[in-house]
Amino acid sequence: MRSGLLLLPFISVFTLILAIATGRTYKEIPLVSIVFYVVAGLSLSFWLWKDSVRLGGFFHRKGARHGISQGLSVVLAILLALGVGYLSKRERFNKSIDVTRAGVNTLSDESLKLIRQLNESKEPVQVLGFFQSEEKKAEFRKTIALYQMKGAPLSIEYVDPQTDPTRAMAENITLADTVLLKRGRQEARLTAFSEEKVTNAFVRVMKEKDKTIYFLSGHGEADLDGQDEAGYQLAKKELESERFVVKTLNLFETGKIPEDADLLIIAGPKYDIRAEEKVLLEAYLREARPLMVLVDALVQVPLLNDVLASTGMRLNDDLLVIQPGDPRIKLLGQNNAIVTEFDPMSTITADFAKRSGVALLTPFSRSIGLVSDNPLKLKPLALAKSSNIIVKIAGVKTVADVKGEIGPDRFTSGIFDVFAVANGQVGGDKLASSDGGDQKTADLKADAAGKSAKELRVFVGGSSHLASNGGVQRQENFDFFMNAINYLLQDEDFISIRAKDETKSQLDLTSATSQFLLLGMTWIYPFIFLGAGTFYWLRRRSA
Repeated sequence: MRSGLLLLPFISVFTLILAIATGRTYKEIPLVSIVFYVVAGLSLSFWLWKDSVRLGGFFHRKGARHGISQGLSVVLAILLALGVGYLSKRERFNKSIDVTRAGVNTLSDESLKLIRQLNESKEPVQVLGFFQSEEKKAEFRKTIALYQMKGAPLSIEYVDPQTDPTRAMAENITLADTVLLKRGRQEARLTAFSEEKVTNAFVRVMKEKDKTIYFLSGHGEADLDGQDEAGYQLAKKELESERFVVKTLNLFETGKIPEDADLLIIAGPKYDIRAEEKVLLEAYLREARPLMVLVDALVQVPLLNDVLASTGMRLNDDLLVIQPGDPRIKLLGQNNAIVTEFDPMSTITADFAKRSGVALLTPFSRSIGLVSDNPLKLKPLALAKSSNIIVKIAGVKTVADVKGEIGPDRFTSGIFDVFAVANGQVGGDKLASSDGGDQKTADLKADAAGKSAKELRVFVGGSSHLASNGGVQRQENFDFFMNAINYLLQDEDFISIRAKDETKSQLDLTSATSQFLLLGMTWIYPFIFLGAGTFYWLRRRSA
């Protein structure tokens, strides 16, 4: 037998490595790796055939059989380790414990609920990551792994836009380190990879259709495209990024509220609505269509207040300010209301209530009054209340009412409702019984045709600056605004998720403690281990 045959197994291993390497490097030319695989297989087969006699004699040796037994043990151990690793990747066996103070390595309840919805939808989300920065890629991998461990149906693919520019151009990728999420015809893009951003991106691709939000105009409301502090340009851009269609509506010009209006927002009017508009708004509410109203203090809106009174809420004639003499006035300004108390049961404010230290800052705020006995039979609820450092100046209707010196008798201490919501069933039998005449007959006929009561939701805030350009620069203000919109649209599953506080925890050791630990690790533990071993060795010798 020629010793040259021993080269064949080495050639086989070498060509196998080349086959694997070329298969991963040149995916577009699979023929190269196939050729190497064939050469490796032929080399190994030819060697086994030509050297079969020698191999047979080798395996009959006693030492060879012992070596094979040990080799099989090693192979079985490797297979066991691989099996444990495979099982640990499966959701059923993949368990982890988050020991961080804020739970930064654990998904929030909102994200877990979203994952359940994704699984129920039976339609996976395609995730395409276009990364140039390895650091950004690692950051995204760390975040998306939390969703994968909880069983999110994701199909993830990473593309290097430099080596595959055609793919990046086809997906219209213009920014480096962008992640594209696709589900059916919906898609969303990510350039920041916190849990809040990733979950909200999943929210966007889950929406079946884009909803339309109208902002009322014609009463001195803030400009929707305004770039000044009172404008709403930032809020509009954020809403559009969440796949909302945002439009303005002038009722004096259209004479009606469009049928495609999923939500109507009245934000920051300087003048009251007209009587004709009041009729349209009341009809709008009777159709159980949601409404958001944000009105600053020092603005008189009696007709709009009449509309709100039918829902169980009213705008009070007062001004909320920081208590005179409080040192925080220099930092925050006296005309800012600080909102620190949140209803823990409402989906709008539950997340705020769970986190201590969260506060909304809203300038020129007024308080909200609640009336349980209202024409539409809605149930009003206070969502957010002012801090105890806030006082109320009563009897404030215009700017003239706060000019000059204000006596202490006009200040009222306490905790005041700044944001409220009302909800209840309207329409159907309920609407028919509350109206009279021809309207009642018409509604009863509609009921006979199958019309049923619907849920109406109305949100009222004592400051329009919650969502202004100045307001939304505070993330908590915008989260509150978005949570309210999603609640009004009955999309509680799409409530915003606040970023977690990644406060680092550390263990402080005194000098004496650290020296004791060092002594224990370097001397005490080794001597105990050595002493125990010596004791059992001597005991066995004497036995």
